[in-house]
Amino acid sequence: MGNFLKKVLRSRALTFTVALLLVLSGAAVTAAAMSSDGKASVKGTAGGYDSGFIIAKPGIWDSEDTAVVEELRAEENRITFMNIETGRSYTLSYDGTTVIEDKYGNSLAMSQLKTGSIVDVNFLKGKKKLTQLRLSKGAFTFENLERYEFDTVNKNAVIGDDIYSLRNRIVVISEGKEAELSDIIKGDVVTVNGIDHNIYSITVERGHGYLRLSDEEYLRDGWIEVGQEVIRQITQDMLLPVPEGSYNVRLTAEGIDETRQVTVGRNQEVLLDVGDIKPEEPKTGRILFAVTPDGAKVYIDGDEVDISGPVELEYGIHQMIVKAEGYDSVTRYLKVGQELGTVTVSLEETQGEDGTKENNGTDSVSGNELNSYYKVYIDSPSDVEVYVDGVYKGMSPVSFKKEAGTHIITLRKTGYETKSYTVQIDDEEKDVTLSFTGLIRSEQTTVSGNSAGTSDGTVSGNQTVSGNQGVSGNSTVSGDSTSGANTVSG
Repeated sequence: MGNFLKKVLRSRALTFTVALLLVLSGAAVTAAAMSSDGKASVKGTAGGYDSGFIIAKPGIWDSEDTAVVEELRAEENRITFMNIETGRSYTLSYDGTTVIEDKYGNSLAMSQLKTGSIVDVNFLKGKKKLTQLRLSKGAFTFENLERYEFDTVNKNAVIGDDIYSLRNRIVVISEGKEAELSDIIKGDVVTVNGIDHNIYSITVERGHGYLRLSDEEYLRDGWIEVGQEVIRQITQDMLLPVPEGSYNVRLTAEGIDETRQVTVGRNQEVLLDVGDIKPEEPKTGRILFAVTPDGAKVYIDGDEVDISGPVELEYGIHQMIVKAEGYDSVTRYLKVGQELGTVTVSLEETQGEDGTKENNGTDSVSGNELNSYYKVYIDSPSDVEVYVDGVYKGMSPVSFKKEAGTHIITLRKTGYETKSYTVQIDDEEKDVTLSFTGLIRSEQTTVSGNSAGTSDGTVSGNQTVSGNQGVSGNSTVSGDSTSGANTVSG
């Protein structure tokens, strides 16, 4: 009996010793795995052995970074980031142990995270494992911007009254996919993310597509209105950049006042067949003009009119320009839709060379004499259709009359993605040459517009609409130089 008791005691002592050694060994590994600041740091034993073992649990990390969320792949549990300092991209995996928080430390679901967001991340570099992500406290976000200007030549952006720096690499997201800054044109709605006065990401919330008319013979030289977004004179083979969305399209010409409905998708070309529209007998209205100062001249559709009495104009849209010596000229579009109406215009005195206000319109009555002898050349890419403010100019290389101001250049070729750029043409007495990058092949198909609709017999009378409402988007050009697409305005 005594021997049996001794064996039991020896066995229990051995078990206790083994357990104690295991506990001490585990404590040593745990202590080695995490330092006081939360970073994983595995140290070798006295014999120099390094296990390389790191416990993967919340709070353990060995690398940190401030980055832009470039791509979310939820089906693979992976996120691609762009380092804001180096511009380099890298991908990390995540799982249920990954901590996701807003800038205030509140928990977020992964589904709430958006591409383009600026975040602070902690991760295990060797394992490429994301352990913690938090929306950066120092980041700013401007959501759904409609008024902005991106100048890629000078690497800056104007938002409101502030100027921001455009980084060498910016994450541009459109429909969840990476895009280019040149894909953004005036009329697009964007969200901008940055830190301090540096912009690191831009997300296109509302982009643009294109609208083309077919069989528009009776509408040529008339007017097209796409909702409140675009107003243009109708020309042969025109192609209009239009913000994506659904619109009432109003078509007016001599004896024609028709409304159709279309839906334009992002980067989609919509073909609206208007071959069934025929002119009716023209209706006219009589317009009384009250213009200040006395002696100012009024031009309607390029011709001077006598405003000492009522001016008879056909129903529809007309261009009005009012000019007087020593005053800023005014250009407007008039909608005539009733028998009698009044238009009041007051010109403002010119403020001097430095303070002269720009005319709010497009062409002057007599044409731009300063630039009438100079041309804009588009030399590349070659063999593409070229449109200026929606008007077809021919196949590239092509040239056209130089007219100072902001214009939208659209390049189109069947089987390729249509691209638009905004160019700012200077008023110097020099020719200008523009070069753009080649178009990209696509599977684009043309969508037919809704040809259903009835004639709209009511046109609002005597309503003034500010001129030059077309969309535009990217390039500052000067002198005799060759330049690409440089300035994006919104």
